[in-house]
Formats: sequence, structure tokens, C-alpha cells
Amino acid sequence: MTAESKSTRLRWFARGVTILLIIVCNALLLGGLWMSGVDLDIALSKPELYDPENGHCLRVGFAKVEGAQRPIQLCTEWLELSDPSGNTHHIREGIGLVMGADGQLYYQARQGENFRLIALLMFVIVVIGSGMWAKRFLISWYQLQLQSLGKNS
Repeated sequence: MTAESKSTRLRWFARGVTILLIIVCNALLLGGLWMSGVDLDIALSKPELYDPENGHCLRVGFAKVEGAQRPIQLCTEWLELSDPSGNTHHIREGIGLVMGADGQLYYQARQGENFRLIALLMFVIVVIGSGMWAKRFLISWYQLQLQSLGKNS
């Protein structure tokens, strides 16, 4: 077997391993994201409440607020004047509101949400690192196989 033939075989093997690992690692990452249950739209976006100085209220409703005796009337749908898209903004469903010491409303922090996001980030790092290690290992293993095949011939 010639050196050029070995080089060509190694190059094709490296391409195949790369494509295979891209597919496998992406499947693992998407599976991990799905299993974690983290909603990246909510986790990575800034929670917003109606600001009367920068918005126009479209719908008012009552909401149970932690720290208040009875439900409080607040704006549940509004237009953000600084948003050029013109999309309406809503209060997030399923997340409780809390009355702060300053009298302002804030979203209640959900227990464990940050830990799940950190665990997901660590999982991504492990999958990417393992994929890089597996690629190097498989290519060097195949290169050794080609070298031993050349010595036996």
C-alpha cells in the first residue's frame, strides 16, 4: 500500500468520523435539552413587566401577588414603545409575581431553574469534549491500523 493511498484512506476515514460525530453529538445535545425541560426562550430572556413610561397598556387584569392581601390590578398585555417590531408583550404565565420591598412587582424566582441551566451547560461541554476526544482517538487508531497493515505487506 502506497503512502498516497494511506493518506487518502485516512482523509476519508477522518471525514466519515467527523460527519458521524456531528450527527451523534447533535442528537445527544438535542436529547439533553429536551430531557432537561429548560425553556431557553424564558431562561435567556429578560423577564419584563409593564413600564408606564415606555409602553402603552392594552389589557388590564387581576393577579395574585405574593406579599399582597388581595389580587392586584395590573397591565397584562402592552405595547413596548421602544420595540420596533410592534409585537405585544404579555405577563409570563405560570410564574408567580412578588411584591418587592420597594413596592414594585417582580417575577418570583423558580427554585432549581438556574441549576438545570448550569447542568445543561456542563452537559454540552462534556458532549463536545467527548466528541473531540473520540475523533482524535478514532483517527489515531485508524492511522495505526494503516501503518501496521503497511508493515505486514
